[in-house]
Amino acid sequence: MKFRVFAAVVAASAMTVTLSVAPAQSATAPPSPDITNVKQLATGLGGPLKVAFGPHGNVLVAEAMTGMVSSISPSGNKTVLVSAPGHEIAGVSYGNNTTYYFQNAGSEGGEPPAPGLTPAVLKTIDHNGKVRTITDMAEYERTHNSDGNTVYGVRDASASCLAQAPDLQSMGEEFSHPYSSVPARNGLYVGDAGANAILHVNNQGKVSLVKALPAEPITITAAVQAIAAEMGMTVPDCMLGHTYWAQPVPTDITIKGNWLYYTVLPGVPGESLSVGKVYKMNLLTKKTQVVATGLNAPTGVALDHMGNVYVAELFGGGVAKIVNGHATTVLPAGLAADIAIQNNKMIVSTMVLTPSGSVVTATIK
Repeated sequence: MKFRVFAAVVAASAMTVTLSVAPAQSATAPPSPDITNVKQLATGLGGPLKVAFGPHGNVLVAEAMTGMVSSISPSGNKTVLVSAPGHEIAGVSYGNNTTYYFQNAGSEGGEPPAPGLTPAVLKTIDHNGKVRTITDMAEYERTHNSDGNTVYGVRDASASCLAQAPDLQSMGEEFSHPYSSVPARNGLYVGDAGANAILHVNNQGKVSLVKALPAEPITITAAVQAIAAEMGMTVPDCMLGHTYWAQPVPTDITIKGNWLYYTVLPGVPGESLSVGKVYKMNLLTKKTQVVATGLNAPTGVALDHMGNVYVAELFGGGVAKIVNGHATTVLPAGLAADIAIQNNKMIVSTMVLTPSGSVVTATIK
């Protein structure tokens, strides 16, 4: 199986099984004393998987499931900046007086896009509202495929064991699904959830590799076997105790100084396990360090002005603060997909896999 993992995560209809094993949400619990002034800015959004602070105090929202880039004013009024029905809109970000977003191939009937490379176009909106196409990230993937030599799944099973579940071993496929971005002075950094890589697009639209992410190890236990079975995957007993090398799906990125922080949601069946991680990589030396482990589908990461790391856990308790490598929920919310912080203000997208996604604002003390 060429696990088109994150495309399935984005498709709401593919979530029913996974949600059944997710931790209980605690959206009604009070926030941490350090989080105040919690308000719902907007609701009725179509899959607000990514949010960003935009110009004039507005909040930018990538409504993935309705193919829109929206701008929400401080008073909650919504303006549609881009409407592309049938496409998935992802990775909205703002910098250099420019709004960036990706227009990816859409889903059919709630299913992920068909196998093979599909367009994954980086676009911008300038301060006058003009939309420009910068590049198609799929073209870089077509010629490079940075994980093309990576073996995913179980690498050391015997031939007879693997024959019982041949889908549990595959090579990295040609697949581009840019999902997150962060502007910088020299261009745009991109988390490509299909290519399993961090990429960079310079101001002339040239794409280059920053880091090919290594596969994430998951020990196959009886619990993993049971979860896989609920997802329609057969894991034979002969694979118990072996390591499953999951796709290292990058779900969000942000920059603080010379450090690029990114969240990883290991692919099937990792979305249903508490095996998500936050890493940070020095952009000068490429040295990478683990910031936190044991996260429940981390899909958003942001830092405050003190350098504290916050994570949105899609299948966890909401927004968590990372303390000594562990997550402590500070803003309870259901299906929290993304987080952005500017000065002492926080924005979070919630209930993103329901018909009425929301954006919540809060203040950090």
